[in-house]
Amino acid sequence: MLVYRVFPYLASAREREPGHPLYLHPGTAQGRLDNPQHYQVWYLALEASGAVGEALGNLREWGEDVFAYPGLPGSRRSLATYTLPDETPLLDLNNSRTLLERGLQPRQVVERNRAATQEWALRIFQERNGAGDPAWAGVIWWSVHAPHWRIVGYWGQTTPELLKVEELDLNHPAVIDAATTMNRLALS
Repeated sequence: MLVYRVFPYLASAREREPGHPLYLHPGTAQGRLDNPQHYQVWYLALEASGAVGEALGNLREWGEDVFAYPGLPGSRRSLATYTLPDETPLLDLNNSRTLLERGLQPRQVVERNRAATQEWALRIFQERNGAGDPAWAGVIWWSVHAPHWRIVGYWGQTTPELLKVEELDLNHPAVIDAATTMNRLALS
């Protein structure tokens, strides 16, 4: 399956250094699913526009300046395309039976209560299959910005395979789609 992520790209970065598409920031428990003492999470989207929407969704207006990433001098927000094996076991939190079996309500999936979301994520991470192996390599849920965008929290043992990196700008199709979906004014 193809998955996407917006990240601060720095062309000179070496593999697994900040600015490289295979760099995953060490967990600090800031993310919705983070439990760094147990696993690291790749936050991905199944749609390129969903990755853009998640990265820029809290900004009211989008201009060229939103693509600069001040936390990493010289970097620019870019779109990475990765692949995960199609058989990767991701728990679909958009399934009512899945939620019922885990005592979750839809609002508990998307609410911005990190203590709550990190707690249910850890419970899911700790689920085991009949062989005693982890049952899930992550979860899928819907974006708070647009419910048709599917967001993936992937904590599997293998790193997603990088396919390509594209610099973002206001003319990139994923940016146009996300801006249209979210009714964001794109300022050139």
